[in-house]
Amino acid sequence: MLVSNDSASDIKSLITRSYRYFESGDFGNAQRMLEQAHAQDFENREIQGALRACGFWARRVEGLEKLPPGGTKGDELRRQWKAFEGRYPQNFDHPFEGGVAALRSWVYTSALDSYLRQSETDAEALFQAGRCHKVLGGYEQAISTIEMAIREAGKQEARSLAELADVYALVGETRAAKVLMREALFLNAPEVECEELASPLFRRLIQRLEQELDENDPGFAEWLPVYGTLWGVFDVKRELSAVEFGKLKQRIYALKSEIADGDAERRLKPRLINHYFRMIDHYQSASADRSAIEEVLMEIKLLSPGIYRKYFE
Repeated sequence: MLVSNDSASDIKSLITRSYRYFESGDFGNAQRMLEQAHAQDFENREIQGALRACGFWARRVEGLEKLPPGGTKGDELRRQWKAFEGRYPQNFDHPFEGGVAALRSWVYTSALDSYLRQSETDAEALFQAGRCHKVLGGYEQAISTIEMAIREAGKQEARSLAELADVYALVGETRAAKVLMREALFLNAPEVECEELASPLFRRLIQRLEQELDENDPGFAEWLPVYGTLWGVFDVKRELSAVEFGKLKQRIYALKSEIADGDAERRLKPRLINHYFRMIDHYQSASADRSAIEEVLMEIKLLSPGIYRKYFE
C-alpha cells in the first residue's frame, strides 16, 4: 500500500502520540491513535504490533485495578512484564522499540509507586523498589534503596548483594561490583536471580557460561563464580579474617563429606571448587607460603582435572 509523504508524517505523529499514552498507562487513547494510523496504512507492521501490545496491556490493567495498592500490584506488574517480554520476540514480527520503552517505563514506574506505598521498614518492598529504580535508570536511588533493604532485613542475602553489584557495575564501579557479586555467589549462588542482572559485565559472564553449560543445569549458578574466576572476571582478591578463614575450612571439610555421600544434582563440586578458589585468594593476599597454595591446587586437581588445567591456561 503506497502512502503519501503527508500521510506518512501523520501516521508517524499518531504512533508517537500513542507511545506517550503507553507511558502514562492510558491504553484507551493509545488505541484510538493507533486505529487512526492503522486506517491510513493497514499494512504497517509497527502499527499492528503496537495494537497487539496495547490490547495485551489494556486487558492486564483491568485485572490490576482489582488488586490492593501495595506490593501485590507491583509484583503482578513485574510478572506481566516478564510474560510480555517472553512473547514479544516470538509474536511481534516488527520491532517497535519506542513503544516497548514507553511500556517498560509505565510498568516499572507503576510498580515502584506500588512498592513505595508499603511500609518504609518492609525490606522486601524496598528491595523490589530498588530493582524498579535500576530498570528506570535511577542507579543512585537503586543503590541507596537496596542498601536500606539490607539494613532493614538485618542480614546480607545473596540476591540483595547481587543486585547491588549489578547496579555498581552499571555506574562503572567495577571493583565494588566484582567484590559484591563474588560475595553473593559465595554466600548462596542459587539465590542469585541471573535473569534480573542487566549490566554488560555480568550478562557477558552468564552468556559465556551458557556456551559451556546448559542454563537449566541445577548447578549452573554454582559454576558462575568458578568460571568467573577462571576467565578473570572475579580478579579482585581479599584476605579473610581469622574467623572467616576458620569458617571456610570448616565448610570445605563439610562439603567434602557431602560429596562423598553423593552429589546427584551436581551442585556440590562447583561449590567446593569455589571455596578452594577463595582459600587460594586468601593465601595470595596474605602472602602465604607457596606450598599452602600448591596443596589447595592438588585438591582441585583431584576433584576436577579439567578445572585444574583451565586454572593454568
